[in-house]
Amino acid sequence: MSNSVISVISRFLEEYTSSTPNKLKVVDAYLLYILLTGALQFLYCLLVGTFPFNSFLSGFISCVGSFILAGKYNSS
Repeated sequence: MSNSVISVISRFLEEYTSSTPNKLKVVDAYLLYILLTGALQFLYCLLVGTFPFNSFLSGFISCVGSFILAGKYNSS
């Protein structure tokens, strides 16, 4: 089973690098950055606590909104 998963991932990466336009790769990299930033903020909130909860909310909602707007721009 792991061989089939590895072959699927390797084929996906080969086709992504060969047939995806550079503009779309830049948008995908930006979306990945926003996703990781939001996940890091959420993980920090879980581990450290929610003392400045308004700050967490503003940062996390900003990440979610940026992700949605960038995804919407990407689909147009």
